[in-house]
Amino acid sequence: MSPKLTRKEMKLIQCNDEIRRYRNEVCYTQEYMATRLGITQSTYQRIEAGEIKISMDRLIEISRILDKPVELFLRNKDRLIPSIELINVNKREWQLMLNALTQQENRIKELEAKVLRKDKKIEELKYQLGLSQVSTQQKRQD
Repeated sequence: MSPKLTRKEMKLIQCNDEIRRYRNEVCYTQEYMATRLGITQSTYQRIEAGEIKISMDRLIEISRILDKPVELFLRNKDRLIPSIELINVNKREWQLMLNALTQQENRIKELEAKVLRKDKKIEELKYQLGLSQVSTQQKRQD
């Protein structure tokens, strides 16, 4: 759920510090971001410098490239997004990670059981080979 923005806020948004911080977190260059956005590197640099305010559509594009919820970019000194919205996003992400971990743990258990069955089969075969080798050696001695 996106926060309520005024018409003016929807047209032009200034969140240069957040954009720069999240871009640096993922180690993207300004040139890479500009290319993905279809703008020049100097225009992108001006966005991060706060010289250009961007539209909500452009902010959504940036948030997708950086793989961050758009709400993270909308914080400012005058208005903070209610933290419950961010917690809900994090809870969903947390639940997805827990589900993935559970699936991986189950897969590991299945593979461990499979290895154990194969180890038992190998031991059986070794035993059978050992018996056949003994009988072959006895035949040679006879």
